[in-house]
Amino acid sequence: MNTPLYLSAREAAAELGVQPATLYAYVSRGLIRSMPGPGKQKRYDAADIRALAAQKDRPDAAATSPLTGGLVLETRLTLIAEDGPWYRGHSALALAESFSLEAVAGLLWACDSDPFAAPSPGPLPELPAGSAPLERLMLALAAYPLLDPAAYTRAPALLPVKGAALLRLGVAALLGQPAPSADPIHRQFAAAFGLTGDAGSELIRAALVLSADHELNTSAFAVRCAASTRAPLHAALLSGLGAFSGPRHGAAADRVGAWLSDIGEAEDIPAVLQQRLQRGDPLPGFGHMVYRGADPRATCLLALGNRLLPGNRQLAMAPALIAQAADLFGAGPNIDFALAVVVRALGLPADAAKILFCAGRIVGWIGHALEQMTVPEQIRPRATYVGERPRRGK
Repeated sequence: MNTPLYLSAREAAAELGVQPATLYAYVSRGLIRSMPGPGKQKRYDAADIRALAAQKDRPDAAATSPLTGGLVLETRLTLIAEDGPWYRGHSALALAESFSLEAVAGLLWACDSDPFAAPSPGPLPELPAGSAPLERLMLALAAYPLLDPAAYTRAPALLPVKGAALLRLGVAALLGQPAPSADPIHRQFAAAFGLTGDAGSELIRAALVLSADHELNTSAFAVRCAASTRAPLHAALLSGLGAFSGPRHGAAADRVGAWLSDIGEAEDIPAVLQQRLQRGDPLPGFGHMVYRGADPRATCLLALGNRLLPGNRQLAMAPALIAQAADLFGAGPNIDFALAVVVRALGLPADAAKILFCAGRIVGWIGHALEQMTVPEQIRPRATYVGERPRRGK
């Protein structure tokens, strides 16, 4: 991995062609990262500066730049820092040591009382045989008004309770259970996967907590767009689930599991990765749009896995695989890789990583929907038109 390059304020401003005050404004808006330098001076990330300079120099940049990286809206839910996400001021990595997903839900939803104290919703409607987990979840969410006459409520006092009911409903649908359960969600997963003992259950608990939210990712933004129209909570979750189902988001863990299945022993790692590199294939599970190096959530989950399952062969191979990927692809592991390794370490079904990620992320989606419903404005960005101009008569 390359060592990051940092510039002084004078060097950074010169590269951008701006005054120092403008440079500081870019930093305050989150467009450029800074770090302490010698004395009281700051140093500025050269990669951020050059990316911003390239955007500024490109003609009609607003029309051609992708909607990534910019600051779009305010949130009190999750801060993404170099050491990973922080849920309302609490490190997600620290919460993963002991918190349940339900406890994280209460934190992210800013609950004054336990939203899970209410009874679980009734049995799920009969779903088509052979439906995949995400398909079952979509169908269950769409059918939620059949189970709850208050499904369309927008009352702030009721929404967290409905969120708890929808989380339990979603877990039942993902696991193929006939009805929601009031048991802790990580224990429901352990029981459904046939795990015995506390190690597997604890590792699943941590995976759920680390998956709960990650600020304004694509699915969270989709949820917020729906919630800004005052769509009911279950419909907002459907919007997020649609975005999540893509191979570049929630289904990325499936792609990781596919190439990991080619590695039986540590000796297979160099050949498998070199073949992918020679073919020009990407390496799903490595690299992240936010983190420059390793995803701190992945590092945390793999470390916890090694503590809970000492000597596990799959977890023991991970460091060599990560090192080889860094040498060949120049990227660090992300949460999709860690989830896929944990699934293999526990001997879970191939799609279990995606299911775990989805169950955890439902908590974040509900948090985003609840927060957005307190904002009076509707989300309505504008596009820069670059097509053919109207031909008006003289």
